Amino acid sequence: MKNILFLILSSLICLTPSHKNIRKVEEPLFELHSSSVVLIEPVSKKVIYEKNKDEKHFPASMTKMMGMYLVLKNVENGTLKWQDMVETSEYAASMGGTQIYLEPYEKMSVEDMFKAVCINSANDAITALGEHIAGSTSEFVNLMNKTAKELGMKNTNFVNPTGFDDENHYTTPYDMALVASELVGFGENLFRFTRLKEDYIRKDTEKPFWLVNTNKMLGHYEGMDGLKTGFTSKANYNLTATAKRNGVRLISVVMNEETIAKRSQDTTILLNYGFANMQALKLYDKNQEVAKYKFANSLDDETSLVVKDNVIVVLDKKYKKEDLKAKIEMLKTESPIKENEHVANLIVTTPDGDNYSFKVYAQKEVKKSNFFDYLFYNWLEFLF
Repeated sequence: MKNILFLILSSLICLTPSHKNIRKVEEPLFELHSSSVVLIEPVSKKVIYEKNKDEKHFPASMTKMMGMYLVLKNVENGTLKWQDMVETSEYAASMGGTQIYLEPYEKMSVEDMFKAVCINSANDAITALGEHIAGSTSEFVNLMNKTAKELGMKNTNFVNPTGFDDENHYTTPYDMALVASELVGFGENLFRFTRLKEDYIRKDTEKPFWLVNTNKMLGHYEGMDGLKTGFTSKANYNLTATAKRNGVRLISVVMNEETIAKRSQDTTILLNYGFANMQALKLYDKNQEVAKYKFANSLDDETSLVVKDNVIVVLDKKYKKEDLKAKIEMLKTESPIKENEHVANLIVTTPDGDNYSFKVYAQKEVKKSNFFDYLFYNWLEFLF
């Protein structure tokens, strides 16, 4: 669309913040072991706390989050299915490090290989999946770097899909938080793997393999359901963690930690700080109407525009619903329109300037009128 039409929603009161209701924000009174961390809200990408968030480090196996994202993206668009069989190349089988000991030419489903990556951080499995998606490891790495740029990861470069140390293989806490925020958007397709403390692959064979999650905070920190650890001698201990409480989901990233204990302590401090200061406000229920719109070239007066999921905004507890501003950004203004077609976005802006975007759909089909429709309509107007 050359022209983007904005409609101000009447159902949300658009006010500037009432400063008398806003408490002064104090700097956090805590100390961290790591020199490089970030805490974000994944939908708006709002940075809640950061300390050298753009400092470059070796990511170790947190690298695999990009591979996980590409697998889920391919499953979402239908080019990959969970039950597709992936054949292991000799190269993938030779990865070493943390692995599930895939044999050359062994076949395993996408689902089991993905499970092995999420739970066990298997180097052979992510390499085999990458080859299956892109044709070769080098092409998969090219795809990883291309996707990183598309996601706004400005300080990241990948050399391999596993996270093996290399001087040209680096990232930052903020960049890891960006790919993690995209990952959590896949919802249960991701969390049904990352929340598992343990599971098996090759279940129905003579050699079942027990997977044990490398994220030892699972089951110990309330609401945590992922996401990815990383360790090498150069990277030290890294963790991208995500947890959800009372409708608030947060992502923390800590890098270059000296021990697992310090990694867990810093993660706990960051998430506790976020949950103490952030709230989830529901603006609309699933399938609720948010506006009406008359599409051009249609005889219909107005069409209801609805959201398909609950519209929830996470923001600082100092704000209220009345402090939010909302508008409809129309993506399509002319008929014909299909029933449940994505025709607009609902943009909600917080007083801090953070934007949340939610898809808006046409509740019913809108047919395009033709010359005879107009002629008949005008004839009825003349008669009555």
